[in-house]
Amino acid sequence: MNTAHVESEDPRNASLSYYDGPELVDTLLDALARAGLDPTALDIDDLAPLDEFHALGRAASLSLAELADVQPDERVLDVGAGIGGPARFLAARHGARVTALDATDRFCGAAELLTRGAGLADRVEVVCGDALALPFPDHSFDVAWTQAILQNIADKPRLVAELARVVAPGGRVALFEVLAGPGGPLEFPVPWGDRQEHSWLITGQELRELLESGPLTVSTWNEGQSALDAIATAARSIPAQPPNRHLGLHVLMPDYEARMAGLARNVAQQRIELVQAVATRTD
Repeated sequence: MNTAHVESEDPRNASLSYYDGPELVDTLLDALARAGLDPTALDIDDLAPLDEFHALGRAASLSLAELADVQPDERVLDVGAGIGGPARFLAARHGARVTALDATDRFCGAAELLTRGAGLADRVEVVCGDALALPFPDHSFDVAWTQAILQNIADKPRLVAELARVVAPGGRVALFEVLAGPGGPLEFPVPWGDRQEHSWLITGQELRELLESGPLTVSTWNEGQSALDAIATAARSIPAQPPNRHLGLHVLMPDYEARMAGLARNVAQQRIELVQAVATRTD
């Protein structure tokens, strides 16, 4: 997840400062040591419980990569890359060349540490930057990728325009995102915020209209149960990993259990829905 939160009238600052906190590098090094892992010889599968910082973890990344048909040596931009788990997965398992962009300095530092440790620094570049002013020329990437960032960004038209701008003709924008559901207002806490100032959800119809308002055409759309079913299918192909109590989202978010319980409750009550989407640049 990208962005964070500060008490400010600017919703971008409000969302961004939510993810502020102490530096993560020492915290991660301590967690890796407790888990018995060498920080200079990391395996991405060992890191998956920790670095897939979004709902449904590695299975969600695998399913979206399959839907987007990510190919070896394609240029992928992961916007809101967090500590870089999906970027490393796309590089290691799909052979992509990935730029992992996040707005949060502490996440970028952690992403660089783990990427070097996994031996993927030649295929994953970490960039600290603004999702609403992407620091790349037009048509720089074959795929623009987001997972669980839209709810932290108020100016969604600008974000979608930026994603479309940096994708080459024939390229794809691939999203796994959280939507407003029909069950009523969101109940807090959730993984992306404590209160309304942290969260700007839109409906699936609104997102689809945004995606198709410019040069993009939606080619894949799995919303609600269809998204959950696709991710469950992907999950069955992932070998089971023995649990390691020292690695998990609690390293990044100490109260994650309460937040994940809030997420599950909101899904069950249809206050939120999940969506997978792929939109192709057709001009």
